[in-house]
Amino acid sequence: MTTAQAGTLADALTRAAAVRPDAPATILPRGRRHRSGRVGFRVTTYAELDRRSDVLAAGLTAMGIGAGVRTAFLVPPGEDFFALAFALLKAGAVPVLVDPGIGARNIKRCLGEVAPEAFIGVPRAHVARRVLRWCPGARLRVTVGGPRLPGGGRSLCAVERAGAALLPFSAPFDSPVTSPDAVAAIAFTSGSTGVPKGVEYRHRHLSAQVRLIRELYAVVPGEVNLATFPPFALLGPALGMTTVIPRMDPTRPARVDPRRVVDAANTFGATMMFGSPALLDTVGRWAESSGAAMPTVRTVLSAGAPVSRAVQRRFLAMLGPDAQVHTPYGATEALPVTSIGSREVLGLDQPGICVGRPAPGVDLAVIDITDEPVRRVSDEMRRPDGLVGEIVVRGPNVTDAYAQRPTATALAKTDWDGQLAHRMGDLGYLDGAGLVWFCGRKAHRVTTVTGTMFSVPCEEVFNAHPAVRRSALVGVGVPGGQRPVICVELERGVSASPALSRELFALATRDPLTEAIGTVLYHRGFPVDIRHNAKIDRGALAVWATRRLR
Repeated sequence: MTTAQAGTLADALTRAAAVRPDAPATILPRGRRHRSGRVGFRVTTYAELDRRSDVLAAGLTAMGIGAGVRTAFLVPPGEDFFALAFALLKAGAVPVLVDPGIGARNIKRCLGEVAPEAFIGVPRAHVARRVLRWCPGARLRVTVGGPRLPGGGRSLCAVERAGAALLPFSAPFDSPVTSPDAVAAIAFTSGSTGVPKGVEYRHRHLSAQVRLIRELYAVVPGEVNLATFPPFALLGPALGMTTVIPRMDPTRPARVDPRRVVDAANTFGATMMFGSPALLDTVGRWAESSGAAMPTVRTVLSAGAPVSRAVQRRFLAMLGPDAQVHTPYGATEALPVTSIGSREVLGLDQPGICVGRPAPGVDLAVIDITDEPVRRVSDEMRRPDGLVGEIVVRGPNVTDAYAQRPTATALAKTDWDGQLAHRMGDLGYLDGAGLVWFCGRKAHRVTTVTGTMFSVPCEEVFNAHPAVRRSALVGVGVPGGQRPVICVELERGVSASPALSRELFALATRDPLTEAIGTVLYHRGFPVDIRHNAKIDRGALAVWATRRLR
């Protein structure tokens, strides 16, 4: 056995611990103070996180959770989450990450597809595993926190004790040799446009992500990152940052208590923040009325759905004069693909959602729209600047395949001049300045008898009205003859009225993109995705609109 190859996330943690052992790696909420009700926090240094993950890696390997073992990992973000995640990477195991918000049936299907040999979860996850028969082939089990249930295998404490006995006197864990091409993790998509798919991350993909984030946002060791999205939080230790997580439910960012976000940022001097557009909207609206500020935050990253200029302006009002909101564009299969800062976005005269320029080393093309597989990207398929098509990307951060999904892989992957490329399933166009403009998901386009309509450009027309919180274009009927309908969620305190409908129709008729829309339906609260609470579930809205119009 030799030490892990340089370039893995686990290796990055060990290097950071060697350079800054006493620096805080994570600052995580634990309990409440007795009378004030304020949240208490537990600080874990780089040396502590590195050592504990070493010990756990030794204990996991001893029980059989070692190199190549697919391991269902259902542990909420906290001290055990970080330590176990890096322990699994050090042991060479393959953590399988499934968002619990996708529902029990989808979880069973996802785990059934990849057939994990091991299962690490909190007691509630083990109960669901037994009752709903998740992972029947997972013979290696670990219970994290709470009582160890029958059939729950070993407790995390027992695994840690066994690992400590194998690594006396602070001896480092001797990781297996790790190839950059080895699968490091399987992360399932949110399933916002279908059944979630398991994306195979190889170590080279994760290393490329870390490098791109460091370059794009000038991240230096010692940054304090306020992380409200657990998958991104895992990159913090690899980047040498201190990761602060406020007390919140990460599956419901739109319902976050804004005071907890602001208090955590100000208490620990956060310089960076990652949050979904829904979270930024919630916190920014509260700050607008309360006057709250986060003066130390200089860099904000927001992804998962389009981030409107109104949301950016509102959130920037909380920050210092040199701060920026950056909106990286990408997907679970490839992230980041492009990025743009608020300073440039807010200076653009053109309406729409601009997602910036490709990240360093990432190539992007726009091709003809088709729902069929594309074997290779030809020059004839590429769309000229200004014309909408499907976005295709290639680069070191672009993943190769979906786990156990050859048909989905064939639909999403293609050859671009001898290199593997990913079809994003998103529509957009390039302008003459090299900027990429996002026009919505391919699955959300509306095809009428007169042509094709794209969701985001149409919605931007209606979103410009001050009474509209957000809107969604859906098609009612059979593709090729769909009736375009705009669904509208109004700002709080605003009521639907004939006068408002006339104003919205007037907006529609003045723009050639929306002049074909003859129906407006008001919805009390849009259904959204479970991961970011920001992607509108247009499929559900289309069903709702169809019922309303019968």
